[in-house]
Amino acid sequence: MKKLLLPALLLIFMTGHAQNNNSFAVHFDLDKFNLTTDAATSLDSFVAAKKTDVKIKLYGHTDIMAGYEYNDALSLKRTHAVKNYLVSKGFSADNIIEEKGFGKRRPLNRNHGEIEMYMNRRVEIVVEGEAAASEEINNEQIKVEAAKSLTEQIKDTQTTVGSSIVLKNMNFYGGTHVIIPESMPVLMELVEIMKKNPSLEIAVEGHICCQEGTADGFDIGTRTVNLSENRAREICLYLSKNGIASARLKYKGFGHQFPLTPYPEKTEEERKNNRRVEIKILKK
Repeated sequence: MKKLLLPALLLIFMTGHAQNNNSFAVHFDLDKFNLTTDAATSLDSFVAAKKTDVKIKLYGHTDIMAGYEYNDALSLKRTHAVKNYLVSKGFSADNIIEEKGFGKRRPLNRNHGEIEMYMNRRVEIVVEGEAAASEEINNEQIKVEAAKSLTEQIKDTQTTVGSSIVLKNMNFYGGTHVIIPESMPVLMELVEIMKKNPSLEIAVEGHICCQEGTADGFDIGTRTVNLSENRAREICLYLSKNGIASARLKYKGFGHQFPLTPYPEKTEEERKNNRRVEIKILKK
């Protein structure tokens, strides 16, 4: 991604606008309020996983195009579309406790380019009082949280040529190869590891979520069906821009061939786990 984009996204995250584990977003095409296939898939997964007592809030947003009055109305149309879809799938309308449209007043970024504008054309679904969230953390997630740091894993003598390591908290916005702000620490750690271990060579392997079958996904930014490959390449580009020789890096996309959680993913955490990046040790 361009150098200016990641710092901008990071700044937004630090000021509290990024999503957390109790929320997710669905996105919309330019000047549209009807749900895309990806949006419907995300909502279907949410409904499949919901508890009967879950209450949610819907917050609609737009990109910078058009005026305030038009965008205020459009953002509400988007929340209505999400609400109507959820109700049609069996979610109780009484459990949708708040619905607001903010138009273009709360952007995630500066609306520079189609990818940034796409990220702003969204409805945020915020889960209130999700006490069951901790119950949904399975043993594998606990193991991931308790795992060694990336630096410790690389140093581990059991990490040999051919070993694969999941980059914790290395994730992307749905449908794009845009890196989320939470991923910056692990990326910076990986740069330092590569610099301190000049013989280390890796293959960066990308994966996607939320798609039946094993094929790769559609990348909204490039309009090509190689989303997982683009995600892996994006990591290599970041490493190269930060002083790591490209000869030490390879990348490959695996589409939805190796999900950590079977389709359909039921929670945003499961979706994030599947749209991941792993590194394979080629030389140590």
